[in-house]
Amino acid sequence: MTVVNHDIVEMPSDPTVGAMPPYRRIVGWVRAEVDGLTPVQLDCDDTSPDKEWMWWSIRRQVSHIAWDSLVFTHRRCAHLLWPDGDEPEPVVWKHHHLGPNMKYDRMLDEDLYWEVPDLIEKMEIGIGWLERVVGENSIEQLRADTTSIRGTHFWSYVITTLARGASADPDRPGYIRYDLEGSLWMVFYELLTHIRTIQRLKTHQGIALNVELPRVGYLRLPEYWGDTNANGPSMTRLEVSP
Repeated sequence: MTVVNHDIVEMPSDPTVGAMPPYRRIVGWVRAEVDGLTPVQLDCDDTSPDKEWMWWSIRRQVSHIAWDSLVFTHRRCAHLLWPDGDEPEPVVWKHHHLGPNMKYDRMLDEDLYWEVPDLIEKMEIGIGWLERVVGENSIEQLRADTTSIRGTHFWSYVITTLARGASADPDRPGYIRYDLEGSLWMVFYELLTHIRTIQRLKTHQGIALNVELPRVGYLRLPEYWGDTNANGPSMTRLEVSP
C-alpha cells in the first residue's frame, strides 16, 4: 500500500517517501466553495476568446471535476480496480469518454446531471476509486505501470511541476510517457486547479472565498493561480517529425 498523508498535498521531491495525494480533500474543498451559491452565481461565465479561465461556469467546473475523477480513473486504472472486468457504470461511458459519442465537452451529461448535489455525488464515486487505487497498490506498482500518450503544449507545460513520473517519450517524438504515480498526482493537481478557478469566478463576482488552497502543482504556474488572466498553452498536439 502507498502512503496517504493528508498533510502532504504535493509530490514529495524525495522518491523514498512515496506519498500519494489526499483525494478526499478535493470533495471538502468543492463543497465549501459552492455552499450557498445561487443559480445565477453558479452559472456566471464569459466565453470571450481571451478569457479562457471563464469559459466554464462554477457549475461546469464542478461537473468537470466529477467527469475527470470518473473518466480518468476508469480509463487509466480499470485494470487495477476491476481486474475481472466487472466494471460499474455510474455514467454511460460511451457518452463521457473522449470521442465522437461524447455528449458534452469534458463534463457530465447535462441532460442528466445539472444540479450541484448530483454532480458532487458522481465526484464522490470517482474520488473513492482514486482512493482505492492509491490504497490498494504499492508505490513500486504505480511506478512500474507506464503509458505513452500523444502530447499537447498544455501537458508539456504542466508536467514541469512534477518531481518525476512524466517526461517526453524518448522513443516516440511528440508523445509523453507517464507512470501511474505521475498520472495520479497530475489528476489531483488538475482537480485542484479547477477548484482554484471556482475561486477566481467567485472573486470576479465579489463573493467571499471559504478555503485557503495550497499553491502546489500547476497552481504554481501564473496562468492557473490567477497571477495573470492570460490563457495558458493550448491543447494543440505536439508536432511529430516525419
